[in-house]
Amino acid sequence: MRGKPVVFLLLLAVFAVACFPGRTATAGEDPLAAIYEMDQELLKLSQTFAFFQEVASRKNHLSLAKQIDEEASALLRQAKELHHIEAASGEAERAVQQAAVEQQLLAQKAPLADLLRTYNEKADAYWEQLLPELSAARTSKSSAKQTSLRATSAVLDPFEPNDDVDTAYPITRGNLYNSKLTWKEDIDGYRYDSGAQAGQATVTLYVPNDVNYDLIVVEAPNKVLGTSMSSALGQDEIITFQVQPNKTYYFFVFSMDRHYSETSEYTLALSEVTAVLGLNQPVDISLPAGEIPTYRFTAPITGQYRIYTSPYGGFGPLFDTYLFLSRDEQLKQIVTFNDEATPGSLFSAIDVSLEAGVTYYAYVASYDKTKGVHARLTAALDTQAAVASPVLHESAANDGSVTEQQTITITNGMLAADAANAVSVSNVPPGLTPLVTRESDSRLTIQFAGKALAHEQKHSADNLFVTIPKAKVAGMDADVIAGPFAIAFADTESFFIHAPQDVHLEPGGKKIVKFTPPSSGSFEIFTSFYGGNPAEGASNTQLAVYEDYAGTRLLAANDDGDQPPFSKVSLSMQKGEDYYLVLSAADNGAVHARLAARYLGVEYVYNAKGQLVQIKQNGKILAEFTYDGNGNLMRKLIHP
Repeated sequence: MRGKPVVFLLLLAVFAVACFPGRTATAGEDPLAAIYEMDQELLKLSQTFAFFQEVASRKNHLSLAKQIDEEASALLRQAKELHHIEAASGEAERAVQQAAVEQQLLAQKAPLADLLRTYNEKADAYWEQLLPELSAARTSKSSAKQTSLRATSAVLDPFEPNDDVDTAYPITRGNLYNSKLTWKEDIDGYRYDSGAQAGQATVTLYVPNDVNYDLIVVEAPNKVLGTSMSSALGQDEIITFQVQPNKTYYFFVFSMDRHYSETSEYTLALSEVTAVLGLNQPVDISLPAGEIPTYRFTAPITGQYRIYTSPYGGFGPLFDTYLFLSRDEQLKQIVTFNDEATPGSLFSAIDVSLEAGVTYYAYVASYDKTKGVHARLTAALDTQAAVASPVLHESAANDGSVTEQQTITITNGMLAADAANAVSVSNVPPGLTPLVTRESDSRLTIQFAGKALAHEQKHSADNLFVTIPKAKVAGMDADVIAGPFAIAFADTESFFIHAPQDVHLEPGGKKIVKFTPPSSGSFEIFTSFYGGNPAEGASNTQLAVYEDYAGTRLLAANDDGDQPPFSKVSLSMQKGEDYYLVLSAADNGAVHARLAARYLGVEYVYNAKGQLVQIKQNGKILAEFTYDGNGNLMRKLIHP
């Protein structure tokens, strides 16, 4: 970034050109002006397709709604591809970088025009297919039925005829307009001419309690700039939209549900046009040379903010901007400024701490004083989230449950009231379900219900992340992510083939051990006298072998083996796999017995050189082999 004195002089130079241009700098001189105009149309088409999708869904045309959504996604994807620019090296002069952008973008002018033409044709077709009455209104082709009803409507509605763009009633900011929809296909149109105004305006439709009316903002002939179509009776409809100079906007009041009333009036109101930058409410700016837009931003909370420029509409080209922030409109209290978000970049970003309730003024200019501005401006909170515990541990029951809870704390942000319902936790071990609770504006807690299906130490997870959608944190322009953290499992007590266990259990108790076979083959699991001593007495045992600790995948079970009341199971097992042996009393009584296992197959043991050194069966060595340093067999010992 340039030094502060240099940038401040540049700032003054920019304003000097804007206010006292030495030569006339107009959008017509910009070779990219036509492309910027197409960008504006593409952005409006994207908003229009969102409207079509909503209408198709309201009419229960779900397959059509899906088709429109796919086409809208394709529109933005193609627009991004056509605007993709290979910028010059960050070390190159800014003029060189911008020249590279212009040269590559001009080559895309014809493909962009083709894309715009294709989607305009699609938009016209969807108007006719989904909303023929509104389609007629936007093109001044009212039906014969509508025309015949105008005389009747005029008796009840002082603004009739106002069914289409030609007859739309002109309205003034700040006034209230009371009227009625007097038949089921009635449409009331109003017109607002922006003149020199630029910024944001809000149009509000106050709906009578017994009907459901809808509202859209249209820029003729086929672009929808905003919609409000709630499905509840008496629900007011509110649309905030961007106002550009020298444009005509149409507000259409109608009812998707065909509601109307000859007695109940609605009220329409249009606010003043203000240049306001809302928190995480991007403003797309496309203005000619010599015009530097200013936006008021009031910080809702004290904290760290990021105010930055980015591609117009989310798909536009690289653009060399200059951004600064002041406490006053006279620029006497400049807070900070920036001309490159990162060294060598064209877009700008300001990271700054702001005070709650204080209004600041954000100015956006083109670094090249002969050009206008074509970029998106966004203000967002720099919200951070952190986990309280780096590791959650398996409960003492060692059954895959986790009783410890995780706490997520966010700084520099505020959680929505329903944030908990939208939070996701990734990489959770199967069997566990995260339960999220919003404890306060800045804190969430997460508990885990259920039991992990696999919960040995090797199944521990160390890469869990918590994602809070950006829509659920006030002022965020990206999802908030906390983590990573881990869930650590403890190993189940192990049981080994050559180490019998003497087990004593109180009535109703059971013992679970993990057995990992050293080789593949047939094994026998059995119980016998405690300590191998018949004097300890017999115990009425039962055995079960499962693939999982939870006991949902039974492999074998036995109550009385060949030496009742002791138990014995035989089954084939795979080397290295974990099996869970469950010992309990058959009569729900106490257990006082020995648990043991034997391998029924022959085991071959090899040394590091791959030479056979032992043959064993059930832990007993049947044969041993010894080799010299050259690998020659020296001795073979057979055990009886």
